Amino acid sequence: MLNTRLLRQFIAVAEELNYTRAAQRAGIAQSPLSQAIQRLESHLGTQLFLRNKRSVALTPAGKVFLQEAYHWLRYEAAVLERTRSANEGTLGAVAMGFIGSVGYGFMPDLVARFRRRRPGVRLRLAEMTSRDQIEQLKRRDLDVGLLRTPLPSNEPQLCTQPFARHKLMAALPSQHRLAQRASLDVAELAGEAFIAFSRDKVPASHAQLLSVCAAAGFQPAIEQEASQIASVICVVAAGLCVALVPGNLASLIHPKVRYVPLSHDEPALYQEISLAWRHGDDNPALHALLELAREFSDEMTAPARAPESRA
Repeated sequence: MLNTRLLRQFIAVAEELNYTRAAQRAGIAQSPLSQAIQRLESHLGTQLFLRNKRSVALTPAGKVFLQEAYHWLRYEAAVLERTRSANEGTLGAVAMGFIGSVGYGFMPDLVARFRRRRPGVRLRLAEMTSRDQIEQLKRRDLDVGLLRTPLPSNEPQLCTQPFARHKLMAALPSQHRLAQRASLDVAELAGEAFIAFSRDKVPASHAQLLSVCAAAGFQPAIEQEASQIASVICVVAAGLCVALVPGNLASLIHPKVRYVPLSHDEPALYQEISLAWRHGDDNPALHALLELAREFSDEMTAPARAPESRA
C-alpha cells in the first residue's frame, strides 16, 4: 500500500541515486530501504530504478512516478492545511440573512471587516424578514441572521446576541404638516394613516408600533403593511401614510421623505437588532463571525473619547 513514509523513501533514493546516502537521509538502514523500494515496484507492477554495482538510475516509469510523488505530498500538505484552517474558522462558509434596514448602516461594515479578517471564508448573504430568517435558521438553510429581537418565546433552539439598538423616528411625506419639525411627540401622530411592518413577517416591529402608540394614548390607524423597509419608505414617499422606522435609516435619503426624531427618550422607543444562530452549531467560521460581531458592537457602543487638550 502507498503511504507518505514510503513515498518519502522513494523520493530520497530518486534524488540521491545512492542507497547509502538515501538511507541516511530517510533515517533507516540500507537493507530495509532497498526492500521497501522492491515492495513498491512490486505493488506498481513496474521497475522504478535501474541498478548495478556502480550506479542507480530512474527508469522512464520512475521519472513519472517521482513527479506524481511530489504532487501527492503537496496535495497531502494542502489537505492538512485546509483542514486546520477550517477548524480555526479561516476557511469554510457562512450563510447569513439580514433585514433590509441593517443594510443602511452597520451590516456592510461588519461584512467588509469579516472579509478582510477571514478572506478564505465564503459569505452568502440574503435579505429577508425576521420571521423568514427564523424559519431558515431552523431548517439549516442559514447559519446566522441579523434580525429584530426579542424572538418569539417558542424558539428555544435559537441563540441570540444583541448587536445594536436604534431609536425610532418618524418617517413623513415631505409635504406633511410636521415634516419640518426638529422633533415631535408620538402623540402628534394620532389620527394619521400608518404603514406598519407586517404582523406575520416582522412581528417584533409590528408589536412595537402598537405598544408605542398605546403609550402615547391612541391606537394607530394601520392602512398598509409591508415586510421590507424599502416598501415602507416608498408608501410614505407617495404621501399615503406615515411610519415609525429605525433611526439608522436616516442615511436612506429619499427626496419625498423627511425623517423627524422623536422628542422623548424611553426604552420602548428603541429597536434591538441581534444576531441569531442555532444552539450547538459548531461551524468554526460562524463562531469567528460572532466574535468579530461582538468586537464591532463594543466599538459602536463605546463612548466617544473627548479630544485631548493642548497646553
